[in-house]
Amino acid sequence: MTLAEAKTWLRERVEDGAHCPCCTQFAKIYKRKVNSSMARGLILMWRAFGQEFGYVQDVRRATTGQRDNREESKLRYWGLVQEETDIVRPDGGRAGWWRVTDRGQDWLLHRSTIPKYARVYDNRCIGFIGEQVTIVDALGDRFDYRELMDQ
Repeated sequence: MTLAEAKTWLRERVEDGAHCPCCTQFAKIYKRKVNSSMARGLILMWRAFGQEFGYVQDVRRATTGQRDNREESKLRYWGLVQEETDIVRPDGGRAGWWRVTDRGQDWLLHRSTIPKYARVYDNRCIGFIGEQVTIVDALGDRFDYRELMDQ
């Protein structure tokens, strides 16, 4: 099989997922739904540090007692949050500093909607599908928007 044939073969199967015939890595396009934990995390980030960069784990610990939710970072697919990339941990990993973008602030203040699903391949957003949703739609019945905003 040539490299061109392998690429064609994988492109035909990547929606459902398949192992690359060249490197055997599993390749799949994932459909990520904006969910209540993400929406709640965005509100908590915005309340804690507005649109400035802040350490997200501190917000998690102070509000939920947890530190490893990591749902907030997935909001980057929609452009609602941005990671501070100039700060790195001593081991070279991500430092955990994020900020709410203009687009994120508009969404949480009901000035815009976003597509319900992001299509993600290799940890990058390659497009969107689904109806437009508000932050209240994303919060669903699990969280009360007014209560979260008024805390």
